[in-house]
This record gives sequence, structure tokens and C-alpha cells, in this order.
Amino acid sequence: MKRFSSVLPVVLVALAFMFGMTSLAMATQIVYRTPKQMGEQASLVVQGKVTSVRSFWNERRTKIFTETFVQIDEAYKGTNPGSVRIIQLGGTVGKIKVTVAGALQWRPGEEVLLFLEEATPDAYHVSGFSQGKFSVERDPVTGEAFVRRPALEGAEVLGAPPSEEPMTTSRVVKVPLTQFIDDALSRR
Repeated sequence: MKRFSSVLPVVLVALAFMFGMTSLAMATQIVYRTPKQMGEQASLVVQGKVTSVRSFWNERRTKIFTETFVQIDEAYKGTNPGSVRIIQLGGTVGKIKVTVAGALQWRPGEEVLLFLEEATPDAYHVSGFSQGKFSVERDPVTGEAFVRRPALEGAEVLGAPPSEEPMTTSRVVKVPLTQFIDDALSRR
């Protein structure tokens, strides 16, 4: 009994280490893309407001997706479609939750700048997995729009320059929207 009680802590530490390493190996890895790269590759670059968010099962009930609708105020690249439907893997339906590390969170009413790529004839996905979504904030006095990239929680960004790594909420940088669009779409 004494031998068992002295071996047990070692086994528990080893198991904790193994499970800790497993969770790190299962983290979502995203290849870093600059706004300019996303601007070149996106079929649509738009600014607008999230109008609705809902999660649903696919037809075979094997995957959960989240569907987000955004009312478009301005299209910087592509034709303004009025609104867009964005699909991403993961979400919650009833008591079932599928989590994808690094997946975007959406809030009805939030203002966003999006770099989008066509996923299906009636839906888009955000460029660079989650990197192509930027929050739009307005100066309360002047109304000037600024953008900032949300933190990619639970994702490992590969190839990011030191100034962009890690993308966490503690180092959020706001940039004027017009300057950001000019730089991303090479308008200067």
C-alpha cells in the first residue's frame, strides 16, 4: 500500500503532462496573412453591422455551423450585395456545443470590417480563417471610424512578425479605417 501511494503522484503528474501536451498539439494553427494579402485574395471587402447569428446542424447532423448575417454599409472591393451570409464551423445547438479554437465570435449590432472569400454560391467565409474580421469603433466626439483586429483566442498564428505575435487583447492597436483600407487595398 505504501508503494502504491508513493507511485500515484508520479503517475498523476505524468498524466497531467501528457494531457497538457495533447491539448497544445490540438490547438488551431493559422498561417499569418497581412491585411494586404487578404485584400488581394478576398473577393469582397465590406463594412457593416451584424444583424443576426444562429447555429444549426448540417443535414446529416454530423456538424454544427454558425451562420452570421451582416448588413453591408459600404463595399471597398466587389459589388455591395446589401447583406452577406457568413458560415463557420462550430457553435451551440441546444445542449450540444462544438468549439473550434480561434473561431470568431459575433454579436448582433457590432460594426465590422470584413475580408470575405466565397464559400458557397450563397455564403462567404472570413479570409485567413479568422484574421479577416476587424472590429470598427467610432470616436464618440468626431465619429471617425477606427479598426482593430480581435484577439484570436485559442489559435496559434504561424509566421506572424514579432509585432503581431501573439495577437492578444492586451496589445490591440487601433488604426483609422480609411488609412487601413488604403493600405490593405494598395490605394496609396
